[in-house]
Amino acid sequence: MRVRKLFILFAALACVIIFAIYKLRQSSSSSQSVTTINFFNQKPEVAAGYQKLAKLYEKEHPNVKVKITTVGNGSGASSLQAKFVSGDAPDVVMLGGLPDVDRYRKHLISLNSMSIQKKIVPSLKTGAEIGSTLYGIPVDIEGYGWSYNKQIFKKAGIDPNSIHNYATFKKAVEKLNSEKKKLGLTAVFGFNGGDTTTIASYAAQFLSQHFKNNLTKAYYSEHLNWKYSKQMRAYTNLIKKYNVQPILSVKYDPSVQDLFFNEKVAMIPQGNWIIPTLDEADSSFVKDKLGMLPFYVGNNKQIMTGSSWYIGITDQHPAKEKAAKKFVTWLYTSPESQNITVNEMRLVPATINYPLSKLPDPISKLVYVDGTSKNAFVPVHKEFPNGFTQEAIGPNMQRYFANRITWKEFQKLTSRQYYQLRQVQGGK
Repeated sequence: MRVRKLFILFAALACVIIFAIYKLRQSSSSSQSVTTINFFNQKPEVAAGYQKLAKLYEKEHPNVKVKITTVGNGSGASSLQAKFVSGDAPDVVMLGGLPDVDRYRKHLISLNSMSIQKKIVPSLKTGAEIGSTLYGIPVDIEGYGWSYNKQIFKKAGIDPNSIHNYATFKKAVEKLNSEKKKLGLTAVFGFNGGDTTTIASYAAQFLSQHFKNNLTKAYYSEHLNWKYSKQMRAYTNLIKKYNVQPILSVKYDPSVQDLFFNEKVAMIPQGNWIIPTLDEADSSFVKDKLGMLPFYVGNNKQIMTGSSWYIGITDQHPAKEKAAKKFVTWLYTSPESQNITVNEMRLVPATINYPLSKLPDPISKLVYVDGTSKNAFVPVHKEFPNGFTQEAIGPNMQRYFANRITWKEFQKLTSRQYYQLRQVQGGK
């Protein structure tokens, strides 16, 4: 009897051990079957949205984990470079246009075979294309022009539809200035002259059209084209005259969150990327008050549209390439993903034939219509040589704002520095 009890005890113990080994192996097997996709994001303002998308994707794809690393605000480029140098580059990377694409293209796979690339707005593709190879998918369409307050214009008796060239724009500015006390304005403009990035984006309004949406051509150019210098000077002088002073003290965040939102100025030169900030302060502001006017340069009557960021896939982990492609495709095609991207992250889709009715506000619709039209033109500021924004055109424009140099000196100095920087960098 005692032997029988011992036998039963050992048998039970054996069953427990066998079951434990089975579960351990099953757990190990399950763990090994999970593919982790590392995604490097350089836009902090949409980090929460990407985290939400990652969780949704993991729920729909149990064998995939999406790990998102966000580094932005000027540190993204150096952090991404460090990852490539270490030999452990992310699987999916956000790239800042052709300079990043050129720098890392030996480590990026061609996206030509991906079906999603056929749905991308054609004018945006050259921002991540070298030769005939596409290395990145644009994150969104960004529209850039004069963001203005529709209610202030209405109080001043200005019909935005009557503004169709520089002369009528200037007339509206002068009217706003003449009534600024009645309108409660500190000034007409809230141009943030203390920010060199804004200056570069502003300058792109006048330096881009020459390249006719060929950003590769812009990236390889050795010289700036000043065809529209006269118009650039006219706009710049108008800003100097009717801006919050001192203009060099105006920074980006205060220009949007204080001056524009609190209706101390009627206009700021910004794009639809300010929408999330305005939404956070007042969800009705964008719908009820935000309008956008183009810079009238040459024959252009549309806002400038393009994409500052592109999503690429690296060749660092070949076993993950298929999963990475599937994830990127899902980002652009899944209805659930598009809902979050458009309505929560407030990105305008970079794909053709997106239903206009699904865009949540008038500005997003305007950006999409202009960005997908045959007359769309894209900015070239991302294709400037490294350091040109911070070391050349930004400081030089600030000197002009401060009356320390003439326009002729600004143009000559900026051209020389552009050429010098291009000679020692990629893109020549």
